[in-house]
Amino acid sequence: MTYIPGVKYKEIGNLFGIRTWVEYGLKQSKNELGWADFRVTNYSQIQKWWEIVMSAYLIPLL
Repeated sequence: MTYIPGVKYKEIGNLFGIRTWVEYGLKQSKNELGWADFRVTNYSQIQKWWEIVMSAYLIPLL
């Protein structure tokens, strides 16, 4: 159960509805960036992967 001060019981359904869309958006972003396909547990591999993904993502902005 989540405690959010000042939230009425009628508003809880709306909050969970928004949560669903936020999770969906984050999943789509994760898939687009390739984070869902590459799984590592070694920190140096994770850092290298982030550098590759972010470099590829930011190059068009230059």
